[in-house]
Amino acid sequence: MHRCLLLAAACAFQAHAQDAAPAQDGRSAYLPGYFSDNAPANAYDMVLRLPGFTLVEADADVRGYAGASGNVLFDGARPTSKRESLAGLLKRIPARSVERIELIQAGTPGVDMGGYPVLANVVRRSDASTELALEAGLSASPDGWIAPQGELEYGRRWNGQALDLSLKLEPELDDDTGKGSIVEQDIGGDSVRSDWDTRTTKRKEEASASWRRPLGAGQLSLVGAARAEYTDTDGTISGGDEDDQVSRERETYRETELGARYVLQMRGRSTLEMMASRQRADIDNVEESREGDDEERFDEDGRSGETIARLDLTHATSDTLAFNASIEGADNFLERHNRLLENGGVVEVPGSQVRVSERRIEAAAGLTWQPADDWTLEAGMRLEKSDLAQTGDEDLERRFTYPKPRVALRWNPDEANQWRLSVSREVGQLDFSDFAASASLEGGTISAGNAQLKPDSSWRTAFSWEHHFSEDAAVTLGWTHDRISDVVDRVLVQQGDEIFDAPGNIGDGRRDTLSLDLSVPIAVLPNARLRTTALWRTSTVTDPVTGQARGISEEKPFEGEIEFTQELASLQLNWGILLEHLGERETKYRYDRVTRESEDAGWTLFAERRMGEHWRLRAEVTDLFGRDFREQRWNWDDTRADGPVSDTELRKRVSPGTVSLTIRRSVGG
Repeated sequence: MHRCLLLAAACAFQAHAQDAAPAQDGRSAYLPGYFSDNAPANAYDMVLRLPGFTLVEADADVRGYAGASGNVLFDGARPTSKRESLAGLLKRIPARSVERIELIQAGTPGVDMGGYPVLANVVRRSDASTELALEAGLSASPDGWIAPQGELEYGRRWNGQALDLSLKLEPELDDDTGKGSIVEQDIGGDSVRSDWDTRTTKRKEEASASWRRPLGAGQLSLVGAARAEYTDTDGTISGGDEDDQVSRERETYRETELGARYVLQMRGRSTLEMMASRQRADIDNVEESREGDDEERFDEDGRSGETIARLDLTHATSDTLAFNASIEGADNFLERHNRLLENGGVVEVPGSQVRVSERRIEAAAGLTWQPADDWTLEAGMRLEKSDLAQTGDEDLERRFTYPKPRVALRWNPDEANQWRLSVSREVGQLDFSDFAASASLEGGTISAGNAQLKPDSSWRTAFSWEHHFSEDAAVTLGWTHDRISDVVDRVLVQQGDEIFDAPGNIGDGRRDTLSLDLSVPIAVLPNARLRTTALWRTSTVTDPVTGQARGISEEKPFEGEIEFTQELASLQLNWGILLEHLGERETKYRYDRVTRESEDAGWTLFAERRMGEHWRLRAEVTDLFGRDFREQRWNWDDTRADGPVSDTELRKRVSPGTVSLTIRRSVGG
């Protein structure tokens, strides 16, 4: 796979510079004509064409707002919601509604970059319009699964106001689906083979609304959303020397969210932003497993919530000097009531009854200074304080204080090259679910909760080079080095005579990451384009069980994807192929088991046909001939420090792939 990436990087390309304005005040504007060769359907298609830019989604799992935002702005402001994907928001903006897209470089006066070197700002047309779009289709799999999908979108703009409504139904056949085998081999060399059949399906439902209007000298935005996700998993292990194992899991997740943002352009070059949001979620999960006369059941019932308030102020004293300050408060909680039953008897697992709450405040101040036309300096300090309280199986209160300085330097020796260097202290956020017990009965794993967890922190050095071959082609190479304290991995937790595996801090470590992002047109094919993304990652930490050096659990040494697209104007057809999950594998370390998971490369072939001005027909085929997944386990009777491996287990399965067909009708604009 690495050869594929090298061939992609070496591929010939041609210049394409129409409708791309040169950078001024740190902003480069790309007008609709720049994207016309690829006939984009929406703003998402347009953003993917931007040279030197890679979309980074908001991270809904990160508590608070500052560290969770993605790298896309809408009319100069970040989305109020961090739980709605940027891709989803971009796909709701028809291409004809986009006035321009700006690439904003770090150091641009009056812009809080959020730690990103580049932001994309989608600027919509301000003239009055009404848009309505309906999309309907089916997704199916060769193994017999079939499900409907659809989306309804409505948007209206008038007198500086904007109203957007959306309803969405999205099915998914998860990668965990497939048929295969499990081969168990003991230390004596005897092996037993079993047939393995598992299927996981999801159904996602979402309704959302947003409204934006002028208010005084600023602009007010309101959002609301209700989301639900239903997950069904069924599995069977049969044909070995033991009784057949049949498992079933049903999980329901429901979420509501309300948010408001007010952006005020003050006199001079000052901007004040205020935002607040409230999110609540409920989860209900039941997993059952039967093997002969033995039964296991894991019940999980819980709820969680987050309330955020944030204030941002940016002020540019001149074209070369700007200041920013912010303060953010967040109140978060998670409750879990879990129960593990074996043949009707309760098994006491640490973290079965848990309530975790956190009150966190973060203040930040910084400046951006441009001492010369080709140099930009950013410097800032964030101070985070949090109070963490846990009740239930174990009562515990803790307080954390973390100063987080950051310095970044950017050098533009000419129009084609940009060099970036930054040094910062980063602090991870604890996953509240790590405080609660969890289980996978089909996979034979039970994880305890750990009340003693604390966040990891690291000193990060990042260096990157961005080179533009032309207005339409760019490559970015990056290196990041992390020196990590309190690495979060896996540790032993004891409850009476029982020993469990649980998340925990295991000491200091390091991580190095190399990245490649390439986006170029292809010279030998008309209106064709190639995009490549790759990450090489290595990490080192001391294993708490064996005392030997190893990588951090669940970190992938390599991740990569290649996408080719082409517009066939004479046929009004856009098609392409995406290769992803290139060379992906990861290793997990438990106190009595090492698991190595790997998967073959995946692919998606798509074609979209335009029929007149308002109709689009899209077909997608993903991994239609199956994709192989492999899981190798090495098991110990006691811990990995006590004697040799007792037995091994090889799990292999082939996912069936999917096909989908959707038709979209849009009017207005």
